[in-house]
Amino acid sequence: MSAQNKMKPVTLAALIGVLVLLGLGIFGSVNTLVQGQTLFGSSDEVPWNLLIVAYVFLALMASGMCMFASATHLLGAKQYQFLGKRAIFLAIIVVIPALVVLSMELGRLDRVYQFILNPNPQAPMWWMGVVYGIYVVLLLVEFAAMHLKNKKLMHYMSYFTLAGAIAATSVLGGIFAVTYQRPFWAGDATSVFFVLSAALSGVALLIIVAYLTAQVSGKKREQLVRSNMTGLTKIMGAGIIIALGFNAWRMIALSYTGSLDYELLLSGQYALMYWGGAIALGLIIPLIMIIATRNPAVVMTASAFVIIGMFMDKYVTIIGGQLVQPYTTLTEVATYSTTPTEWFIFVGGMAGSVLLYMIGVKYLKLDETPGHEEEMEAELVNQNKAG
Repeated sequence: MSAQNKMKPVTLAALIGVLVLLGLGIFGSVNTLVQGQTLFGSSDEVPWNLLIVAYVFLALMASGMCMFASATHLLGAKQYQFLGKRAIFLAIIVVIPALVVLSMELGRLDRVYQFILNPNPQAPMWWMGVVYGIYVVLLLVEFAAMHLKNKKLMHYMSYFTLAGAIAATSVLGGIFAVTYQRPFWAGDATSVFFVLSAALSGVALLIIVAYLTAQVSGKKREQLVRSNMTGLTKIMGAGIIIALGFNAWRMIALSYTGSLDYELLLSGQYALMYWGGAIALGLIIPLIMIIATRNPAVVMTASAFVIIGMFMDKYVTIIGGQLVQPYTTLTEVATYSTTPTEWFIFVGGMAGSVLLYMIGVKYLKLDETPGHEEEMEAELVNQNKAG
């Protein structure tokens, strides 16, 4: 192996760690296919488990990155378009493992053909499958256009992928929004908040990836990233403020329902995860951090907190929303605990995304800015002159 191609110790250690986690995911998946869903913590009372939470969390984050890339291109925000190709690639490699994780929860993959042969347009979940299928194809086509530097196709595809990302996210939220037996889910605002969650978590991940990539891409790329991160940080801050407002009104609305869902969040078994995790760690603390300083390490940490908070929010929403049993006296509360197999599959899915990203960084020239290379170079020249 030449000195130029020799893998750095840190990269090698990261690769080994990713492969170990991916192995755990494969082990959990194979074990599930052999032994069935008895390995999961779900039950008749709580049918949706950690894998549904993982799917929603990952799918929303992928859609958020796609929204950002497509919107910045269509709006002509040239200062962010250096992230476009990377964002679309990340959206692809996050949403596909998310769908794999979902397939493990659904079970009976041998019957997937029934989805096509026996469609059910009245079911929101059927529409989710259709929309996400189309959405993934659109993502692949847009990335191919970027990689081949087909500016015209890339421009048109940005319209379709932006619409596809919003549609997929809102339909996913609609599955919960139309379940009126569950006060914590019901209402058209749920779909809107899913779109907001997607945008917020997607931008947070892009900030982390951009900073980390800049550290190993040379001074030129690092300068470009640093010069444009202030705007991204402001976008994330605005999203945090909107999310805080939504959560405030969610609690106010729940307080009028008289449901135990309100008590579960206010002072019950999920109060600590909701108030301490989703609200404090995921929204309030990051907002304070990015207001106080623009230090790259602090902004990266704040972005990581946002992502962790978004996961906790979806966990509380999906799992907590199932605990109060709707077909009883509404005073019976079920219980749920995750299992190692669920965590293996979830962590394995994320490891798969990281592995695909490492491959993409090496072979797919993700630092390219299709159609905007000249503008990026000119911006760097101007910054150097100003410095």
